[in-house]
Amino acid sequence: MVKVMISGITNYDDALYATNLGADFVAFSLIKDTPKKVSTKLLKDVNDKLPPFIWAIGIFQDEDHKSITKTIQKLSLKAVQLNGDETPEYCKTLSVALGVKIFKYFKITGNTDILNIQPYVNNVDYFVLDISNKDEQGNVILALDVVQNIAQLKVPFFICGDIKIEQIPEIIEKTNPYGMIADESVERLQRRKDFDKITAFIKKTHGLR
Repeated sequence: MVKVMISGITNYDDALYATNLGADFVAFSLIKDTPKKVSTKLLKDVNDKLPPFIWAIGIFQDEDHKSITKTIQKLSLKAVQLNGDETPEYCKTLSVALGVKIFKYFKITGNTDILNIQPYVNNVDYFVLDISNKDEQGNVILALDVVQNIAQLKVPFFICGDIKIEQIPEIIEKTNPYGMIADESVERLQRRKDFDKITAFIKKTHGLR
């Protein structure tokens, strides 16, 4: 069954509801100056209350090694998502030193992106692939053909981006992802999730009607 990550969580109630519905991962932004950034205190409080089989993921971007190490240890995180220009060596060092799983984010626009992704094979645990792009008319185009090629790298990957719920079955059929990620698409406000939308996203991802 395809895994589900609900990202951009900012409070315990949303995290609890998502996990009760069947989400496998809940992700929290620790990136400075972003609208959904949470405090380390909140993330630790939530992480301490989650069932052991649910991963709370801290999202970082271009943090220096000393700073991110201190934060991960303080929060007792099992996994982190890196959204910046972190090198393969940085990812591997972090993983080995702290025993955390590494999710590495990439924006996918074309097949040339594969060259940038290849060095991360064997240095990260999961790819996070943002596959949505806009054409000149503002229509969202999903880079499904590129993902099919990235899949040949044999690294488990999650799909995210500006994705409509009715597109999920096609994405899963064509790319066979390890997981799907929802953030803005399951919001009712910028810092609050919509429980009905989370329910629909998880059911569609899990192949339920």
